Amino acid sequence: MRKLKMIIVLCFMIAAVAFGFSWVKVDETEYVLITEFGRRVALYGGPGKGGLYFQAPWRSAIRIDRRLRVFDPPSREVITGDKRNLDVSSYVAWRVIDPEAFVKSSGTAEAAEARLGERTAAALGDAVGKRDLDAIASSDPGVWKLDDLAKDVLHAVARPARDELGIEVIDVRLRRFNYPLEVRPAVFDLIRGERKRVAASLRAEGEAKYQTIISRAERDRDAILAKADADAERIRADGEAEATRTLNDAHSREPKFYEYLRTLESYKAMLDEKTTVVLSSASPLLRLLTQGPPADLLYDSPPPADAGRSAVAPTADKTEAKP
Repeated sequence: MRKLKMIIVLCFMIAAVAFGFSWVKVDETEYVLITEFGRRVALYGGPGKGGLYFQAPWRSAIRIDRRLRVFDPPSREVITGDKRNLDVSSYVAWRVIDPEAFVKSSGTAEAAEARLGERTAAALGDAVGKRDLDAIASSDPGVWKLDDLAKDVLHAVARPARDELGIEVIDVRLRRFNYPLEVRPAVFDLIRGERKRVAASLRAEGEAKYQTIISRAERDRDAILAKADADAERIRADGEAEATRTLNDAHSREPKFYEYLRTLESYKAMLDEKTTVVLSSASPLLRLLTQGPPADLLYDSPPPADAGRSAVAPTADKTEAKP
């Protein structure tokens, strides 16, 4: 009886252990491939398909990470189209999309990355070999073709990786360039040449803008000066017209006095300490110097009888009294 109880307890324990091993927990970040004696039975996992699944205890579960992975292949020395050696480092972003093909072809992520690295190196060498060094190292957008190179490598690697390895290659990019010693002088010359071209372009652009600004400033200056000259001529003409009207009015009121003032202005304009003037005895200028102004300009009433003999004296008296 005691042995029977032990057998029953042992059977319950075995059943409990077997029942515990019959459940498979599937995470959201993985695929779980269920096999029975090497044959595929079921596949669990994927977006929104995580959870707990019941399976027979003798079946095996292979867990495969379905998250995006980034693989850095070792740097490789490649030859450009213009026969320049170049050390290139790249990276590959990939993930598993066909777990069964992945398990059959490689089985582990390390093995898959090793095969993927070989394919990437071959595609990279072929793509770089079709292009000159300028297309990779240039900073000129018209010459630089690095994005096209990465697209060619991705196109060459993506489909074989999907069909043969069961993985999807999301992107392939070049991470770094290391130039061998024999290539560095050529690269430096290329950089210097491009910088000189850029500098010349910027100088030409600046010179064009400078000439535009100078031309605009000169045009504005000429317009301002022309307007100022026109205003000055108008103001001068108005002043001269006003002066002429004033002179005409003065002449019409006192013609003799006007003539006298004009004569004095003539003296002022032509006589100084270094001037010698020769005049004839009949010259009005000489008559004014010797005889003085007419008597009717000096007196408001008729002049006295002896005014003709001493016509100059009053002028001299006035001149001396001026101080």
